[in-house]
Amino acid sequence: MYLTPSYTIQFPEVKRVVGHYFSKLYDHDSLIKDRHDIQDRFIENFVPWLNKGHIKFKGLKDFKHVYITNGVSDFIYTSMLEHSLRPMVVKDDYPAYVEHAKILAKSNIGLRNKTHYLSLPFYNTANEHEDTIEILKKDNTFIDLAWAGGSGLEKTYDLSNVSYVSFSFSKMFGLQYHRVGISFSKKPIKTLEMYKKEAYVNLAGVGLVNQLMSFSPSYFYDKYKEIANTICDKMNIETTPSLWFGLKDNKKVPLLDEWIKINENGN
Repeated sequence: MYLTPSYTIQFPEVKRVVGHYFSKLYDHDSLIKDRHDIQDRFIENFVPWLNKGHIKFKGLKDFKHVYITNGVSDFIYTSMLEHSLRPMVVKDDYPAYVEHAKILAKSNIGLRNKTHYLSLPFYNTANEHEDTIEILKKDNTFIDLAWAGGSGLEKTYDLSNVSYVSFSFSKMFGLQYHRVGISFSKKPIKTLEMYKKEAYVNLAGVGLVNQLMSFSPSYFYDKYKEIANTICDKMNIETTPSLWFGLKDNKKVPLLDEWIKINENGN
């Protein structure tokens, strides 16, 4: 399963917010009543919040079409299907780009438009891939920011030229099964436009993430990085600008099992 290495845990601070939100704050009727305002404020607040982290991005305000999505995976599939995007992928990047294309091919759906797909930070190293800057200059490009939340990579990237960008809150907050993301496109995506018009999105998840965005994108990295470094030392692997994996022979080694042990011990 290509999703397995991407799991993260919820830190104690996140667990407290999740518990408080669903026990004290969650109100189904209010979410439905205020759904358009909730959606619009979430989209408006996202970019300023994201750029409080170590890794920063220019150009996102220039995208005319912004959607709340079910993580990044939902946007990969929907945009690929509607815009007939044929993925061109660098070695060792997120396997789902190609897997989604294979699923569509089995349904006899041809993908015509060659598109560069790249994770930033890079899926396999948590750092910058050697081709990143050149790929960012191209307009037929999909940038996956799934690992940007909580990254320790200290750099600013210009996304003005690319066609698609998608961010997920799953990794940073351990919200894999709450499925909350935000995605950007230079051209409209009809299915997502239809959902956006009705604010037909994961309102409970958005409400939860609104609470969690009181933490800056760099908060957990700064607080827990020394523990991640200790785990890497224990495993005799290189550290990375990520809490969730180290490197051995330039390949990622997940730290999830060690984090689970620490979490279970209450440390």
